[in-house]
Order: sequence, then C-alpha cells, then structure tokens
Amino acid sequence: MSRIVAAFNKTVVEYFRETSLNGFGLLYFIRKRRIQRVFWFLFISVGIFFASYIVFLMIVEFLSFSSIADLSEVKVLEEEMNYPELQLCSGYRFSRRKMLSYAHDLVYSHTIKSQDFWLKELSLLTGYFDPLSVKPDEVFHINSLLQKENISSLLLGLTPACESLILKCKTNRKAVNCSQLFTLKAYSQGNCCVLNKKNLTGELTLFLDSSQEDAYPLMENLPGFSLHVPSWLGRISINPGEKAAIQIEVMELQGNAQLKEYAIEERGCYFPQEGESREKCLDECRIKATLINCQCVPYPFELSKENFKHCTLENITCLQSVEGNWSPAQCPQCLPLCNQLCYRLNKQILGYLHPWRSELNFKFKTPRRQLYTTNILYHWYQMLSNIGGVLGVCIGCSFISGFELIYFMVFRFWSNYLRQPDI
Repeated sequence: MSRIVAAFNKTVVEYFRETSLNGFGLLYFIRKRRIQRVFWFLFISVGIFFASYIVFLMIVEFLSFSSIADLSEVKVLEEEMNYPELQLCSGYRFSRRKMLSYAHDLVYSHTIKSQDFWLKELSLLTGYFDPLSVKPDEVFHINSLLQKENISSLLLGLTPACESLILKCKTNRKAVNCSQLFTLKAYSQGNCCVLNKKNLTGELTLFLDSSQEDAYPLMENLPGFSLHVPSWLGRISINPGEKAAIQIEVMELQGNAQLKEYAIEERGCYFPQEGESREKCLDECRIKATLINCQCVPYPFELSKENFKHCTLENITCLQSVEGNWSPAQCPQCLPLCNQLCYRLNKQILGYLHPWRSELNFKFKTPRRQLYTTNILYHWYQMLSNIGGVLGVCIGCSFISGFELIYFMVFRFWSNYLRQPDI
C-alpha cells in the first residue's frame, strides 16, 4: 500500500507543478508561503464548489424540462380565422313536448300504465348521461321498454331539436339556414347542436329560444344554454334573455419537429401518427374503463370504434361504480397534441331581451393569435458549451485540462508506481 501512496503523492506533486491550470500551479510554487497557500487553496475550493453547483443545476433542469415554450403573436388573415366546433347544449336534456308525446304513445301501447307513470319512467333516461342521477331499483320498467327500442335514436328524438333551439342564424349579417350550420350530435355530457360548417369565418349571430315548452322538470336541468368548444378553456353558460357578445380567442401550439428526438413522456405531447387529441383520448379511456368493468360500451355508443355490447340501465350499478371512481388522472397517456389550435370563449353582456329569447354575436377577439412555440431547451452542443463556459469562468478548465488530469492520474501514476522500489 505504501508503494501506491508514494506513487500517488509524486503524481499529485507533478500535476500541480506542470498543469496548464495556472491557479492550481500556484499551490506548488508558493508551498513555502503558508498563508498565501491557504488563501489560494480556499479560493480554488470555492471556485470548484460553485462550478459544480451550477453544472448540477444545469443538468437537473435539462433532465426535468427538456423543452421550453416561447410566447409570441402572429397576424392572421381574416379568411384563415376559421370557427372551431362550437357546441350549443340546451339546459334541458329532454324536451317537455316530446316527452309528453312519447308518453302519450306509450299509454296506448301499454294500457295498464298512465301517462304520468311513463313520464316518471322516461325521466330515468338521464342515467345514460349521468349514471349517478338514478337509483338502481327504479329502472325495472324502463328496461323492459328499452329492449325494443334503439336507445341512440330514442335519446336523440327526445332531445330539444336544433330547429327549436336556434331560431335564426346570420353569417356576416346575412341570414342563412340554421340547419345548414348546426347538427344534433351525441356526447357523453348530453346531446348538443354542433357547428358543422367548415371554413366559416367572419361574424356569426344566433337567435336562441329557451321556451318553457321545452322545459322538463328534472333536478339537473337548468334554463338557458351551455356553450363550449373542444378545449378545457372554452365553456360558458348563456342565461335566458341575455344579449351577449362572445369573443373567441385563438391560441396556437407549435412544436418544433426536433422534439421527436425525445420520448413522448418527456416532451408531453403527440405529433401526427403518434396519438389523438386529449379530449378523444379521454373519451376512449373512459370507454375502456367501462368495458373492462361492465363488459359494455357507455353512451354515446358512436364513440366506440368496435362493435361491443351497448350499456343499458340494466348495467346502472356497474356504471355508477365506474363513474364514481374514474378520473382523467387514470389516463396519463392522454396528452395534448404538439401542433394544434386552442380556443377560449369570453362573454360580455350587452343587454336583455324577452325572458325566453337570447342573442349571441360571435367574433374573433383580434386578427392575431397567440403562438406558443415549443423548442428543445438545449441541444447537446449547447449543453456542452454552457458547461464549458461555467468551468472556464470558475476554474479555468477546458477539454485539454480534463485530458491532462486523466493523463496524470492514469499514465503518470502508473509510470511512477512502476518506478517505486519494492518494499
């Protein structure tokens, strides 16, 4: 062991005497001046500690945040400002007049029961939208009826029609047929009128009817409308009688193609052919959870791409269990798209109309949109340059200094070890 120690001590002395790091060399040349040597040793130690700390933080930041987002604004031509998929949902999931008409038909086909009985039974259909809104022991009679019905057609048929909700439509102050703009579609939260015309630009005005003829007395029903876009930022409510201006704010997420070098989990987004939007992914994740636990697909059944058994109110106990325990946190694989447009809706009340009427005027907030550009935080050569800069400033170190240390601690140490006499 003494032979190794002697070789090591000799190598250290040679390193401090011959190193290109001049500050380190002073520890050898001023070895007889104890106070100066102690001062210079402490100065170098502080430099090494500070450089190590900065490099450590830099590496941790690089490993934790592989990308960085820059915010800017980009001007957009009016014809490029296309409307998103606006979803207009009535506060009443079912139409009162349609429920009365259907219950009246059921009385003739099932003479034992009254119209009030069937109205009460039909109210249980809300379990398809919100399983927690019904009790499992109440669905026996409605289940026997639904065995003969197409559930999707029935629920859409009992929903307030878009023609009764949206009375008049204008695009750029010119009247248009509302049926050409909106279509009734099924969603997990309810059936809504969806703007289906692509490439619609400019100004859009809607005259809505929240008539009491469609009001159906259910606990979760509320007068008015909810308006939202497929984005977690865009959801507002419209009360009956409001005349409102709706401003649409557009944000664009743009991911640098170089982010593909990182794993999906690190960059936190999907490029094309890698995945779907977060909203669609969450719908599929919820369907899979229901399929695994209940062996059936929940409403709306069209969201499922494969032909599985459809859930009915017979499965309400299982559906309630899934609804009570499922959350988006169970789907960590559902990430946003790296390149997409996001929308935010802002409402401003301009006045009030008839208590059953509402008027909405849609406009884009500005002819610009906020652009969030996501880039790689550091390329490998930038990371190397930053580390080299910190080491150079703090301790005057470089690549040559690093190889020099390796040379002394390996080759010179081995040479000195071989020259030591055997003890």
